[in-house]
Amino acid sequence: MTSSMLGRVGRSIQEGSLYVLLFLLPFSISAVEITFGTMLFGWLLCQWGACAETGLLWRRPTLRPLAWAVVVFLGVCALSIVGSRYRTESLHGFVGKWLEYLIFFMLVVDLGARPGVVARAAAVMAVSALLVVGEGFSQEVLGRGLLRGYPLMVYGRMTGPYKNPIDLATYLMVTSPFLLTYAVTQRAWWRRFVWGVLVLMIAALGRTVALGAWISLGIAVFLVLIPRRTAVRRYALFLTALAVLAGGWCLHRPGMTRTVLTPSDIGTTDRVVMWQAAGGMIKDRPLLGHGINTFMANYLTYWVGGERQPRYAHNCYLQMAAETGALGLVAFLALLWGMGVQVRRGVRTTTSRERFLLLGLATGLLAFVIHAAVDTDFYSLRQAALFWVLAGCAVGVSDHVLHGRSEDMPA
Repeated sequence: MTSSMLGRVGRSIQEGSLYVLLFLLPFSISAVEITFGTMLFGWLLCQWGACAETGLLWRRPTLRPLAWAVVVFLGVCALSIVGSRYRTESLHGFVGKWLEYLIFFMLVVDLGARPGVVARAAAVMAVSALLVVGEGFSQEVLGRGLLRGYPLMVYGRMTGPYKNPIDLATYLMVTSPFLLTYAVTQRAWWRRFVWGVLVLMIAALGRTVALGAWISLGIAVFLVLIPRRTAVRRYALFLTALAVLAGGWCLHRPGMTRTVLTPSDIGTTDRVVMWQAAGGMIKDRPLLGHGINTFMANYLTYWVGGERQPRYAHNCYLQMAAETGALGLVAFLALLWGMGVQVRRGVRTTTSRERFLLLGLATGLLAFVIHAAVDTDFYSLRQAALFWVLAGCAVGVSDHVLHGRSEDMPA
């Protein structure tokens, strides 16, 4: 097999792995591990086959600051392991979570920079999202999902293919803006299909009764999509109004409004004591923390109330500071900021259909970043994988348009 043929095979494996992952991600945790291996294998074949784009992408000046941000963050995580009392857990978290997530991100940036890949990824996600909401509404009608078999939660909140409603809400929160802006670029029956899926997604988001996801999505939409003087503003306003109606109807089910909105709600009080425990950890080791992936191992030592069992902080930034200290938190925020800057530059550079895709991706990713302040998003495998893969798509598309390879289309 010639090197050029080997490169083409590697590109096909790498790209196919992305589509398989986005289709199966809501339904299978193992899909993350399997597709990570195949995507990495495809990338290695590209290197062996001297695939020029794949080899040179991260050497470009536009991506160099972001590459350094990745390296610095991983370096601080590795350094935190030195002072960890639970080094096995720290090593596992470093290699099996953060290193894998960020390699995923970098591999997908390569894919996102290829013309048409992100649009095809959106098409795959539209079909997958239809199955996700179908699973959720089958719980409503039959009492149990048809695909995963999860029963309707005891509180009457939809979970779909996930085990809890907040995970489903997070998936819908991140993917719905992307599919909205993707639909704007489509025509005829396929556009109507994606819009039908979007309406079902918003209805399902309402049935999760996940107030944090609603607020995070609302803030992101009003910061990113509403200010744009394009067709996407009208559709975003319509979808927001639909979400408000769906959420309002679901909240006004008997007793639901009072349960969710009261300050003494169990979800709120639980978070307060978990945040207090995180504060105790940060106070004891403010610089490099207790070691990456050790929050749960240290939780009972700093327990101040609530359930007496190992738990996450339900605030990813407090947990990051507790595990890797102020240095780790600053490095992590710098990485997120670098991605945001890159995507913003891409939005400002192009007037093509890719601008719409970037706006949708940016909205979902911003909603995720906001929601991570009240939940475990960056520490949940499927949720974190979804974020880093879509972040890779966004940065890849931005690189694509910043280097003048976009096919312009009036916005």
